[in-house]
Amino acid sequence: MSIPRLVVCLGNPGDKYRMTWHNAGFWVADILAREAGVHFINAGLFNAAVMPDGMDLIKPTVYMNRSGRAVAAFLDSRGYNPDELLVICDDINLELGRLRLRDTGSHGGHNGLRSIIDSLGTEAFPRLRLGIGPPPDRDDLADYVLDKVPERLEEEASVMAHNAADCVLLYANEGLSSAQERYNKKKDV
Repeated sequence: MSIPRLVVCLGNPGDKYRMTWHNAGFWVADILAREAGVHFINAGLFNAAVMPDGMDLIKPTVYMNRSGRAVAAFLDSRGYNPDELLVICDDINLELGRLRLRDTGSHGGHNGLRSIIDSLGTEAFPRLRLGIGPPPDRDDLADYVLDKVPERLEEEASVMAHNAADCVLLYANEGLSSAQERYNKKKDV
């Protein structure tokens, strides 16, 4: 497994979605870019930045369920293989704050991952899932992931996003297994 040459952070475009659970991937992208001192440039289907080490960082400008189109276009333009990709997204099946880094897997019901798998024709690419917890009983899934993060959970969500950014950097510098060993454990209480 190679180090990521492209980090794709999933979310929905527009201010209305900025602080929603489904935009957890965008939070990580913004942290990585800010800490590296780089800025995103709009390139049609995505906003792109190049990290100091040469790793590409993108946020698709299409809605979550169409992310695959943007990812496929970027991979094609750079000649990258899917295993050189790292996708970052939210996951309702993980408790809030928990991270899970895997080298392959199914979409697990996530429409952004489903779109990428469909567009690339493979599940064989790394992904980092950020736990947002399950929806409360009264909410359906679509409403929940598009809800704004409650103020009482903002700090925990921020810590998770910063941990995810650190995980990406460890993966890029020391490899997948090192990042998995450190970040796939249960979150600290």
